[in-house]
Amino acid sequence: MLTEAKQFVGLHARFMGLKTAEVDAVLRTVEHLDGEGPGSWVGAWSKAAEQHAHAGRPRTASNLYNLARFPRADSPARREAGELAALSLHTWLLRTGAGERRTATVDGHDVPFLYSAGPRPDAPLVIMMGGIVSLKEQWGGFLQAVPRTGSAVAIVDFPGVGENGVPYSRSAGKVFTAVMDAVADSCDAHRTLAVALSFGGHLALVQSHADPRITGVVTVGAPLATSFTDPAALAAMPRITRAALSHTSGVEPGALDQHLRELALTPQEIARLDIPVTYVASLRDEIIPQHDWREAARGHDGFRVYAFDDVHGSPHHLRETRVIILGELLRHGGRTRPARIVEQLGRRVLGISRIPTARSHHPR
Repeated sequence: MLTEAKQFVGLHARFMGLKTAEVDAVLRTVEHLDGEGPGSWVGAWSKAAEQHAHAGRPRTASNLYNLARFPRADSPARREAGELAALSLHTWLLRTGAGERRTATVDGHDVPFLYSAGPRPDAPLVIMMGGIVSLKEQWGGFLQAVPRTGSAVAIVDFPGVGENGVPYSRSAGKVFTAVMDAVADSCDAHRTLAVALSFGGHLALVQSHADPRITGVVTVGAPLATSFTDPAALAAMPRITRAALSHTSGVEPGALDQHLRELALTPQEIARLDIPVTYVASLRDEIIPQHDWREAARGHDGFRVYAFDDVHGSPHHLRETRVIILGELLRHGGRTRPARIVEQLGRRVLGISRIPTARSHHPR
């Protein structure tokens, strides 16, 4: 799985803003995915992280420790790297005042998350969640960026990842509800936009049926139905993805397919989605079949799809993805005019356009 890991890590490194030259330099020293010490994945990334920590760059160190525990914390060294990622980001928070750590409770599990208040007490809320391999610390920069768009922001780990010990299942979507409850004293949690990537997007859509405070979802490459149920899609899923899913779900590899089938959104659930959904799709996605999002968009004008000729997560279209997300953040924060300007620039400069869908959906 080493080749797959090196390919996947490029996407996360780009999202983090890490320099390509440094990422490539570290990857050249990695000889095996498992184990510890020289030549190991965790050893190489941890060494790079330590150098940045000693140089007084805790946020960069946090991102590199994040990559050190990639794709899952399944060894003492990887678990330590995950802990150091959280500690380094906390050092950055203390130094900059960009946000704070809070805790939500889900089924008896304490789930720490990062939080930054909005510009006013009644500001709407944005909850950010990554997918099955990224720690919440990866998105630390949004603690400063989102309040500028008019909203408060909470960033939480995906179930089974980082400091979120709740296993990935349908009921794990309650983490969104728990976070909303935990910050309701300092923002308007009844207007919550979930910005949740990949499998995090799936969980946000599931929970939107249970908690009407989720008034919109923005996602990149979220699995919906076919990804979980189609035998061909399951067989084509990268091994590293299956390993991470098995870990986050707490199920043995042999039981994974049955567990995934239980996660699929039913046709009725997709039809009942009555909130705006902004979906960034990839035409060459190795995890999400096109049928998944095309079927969901059919007949739902509120299901807005932007499709790029790219692989999972559209790593070669980060500028376009960031513009799309920025527009949605501004609109959610009440900055309607800047949102229109951003969207117009995206169309004219980057050629961003939605794929057409039927106009039969009426978001609440």
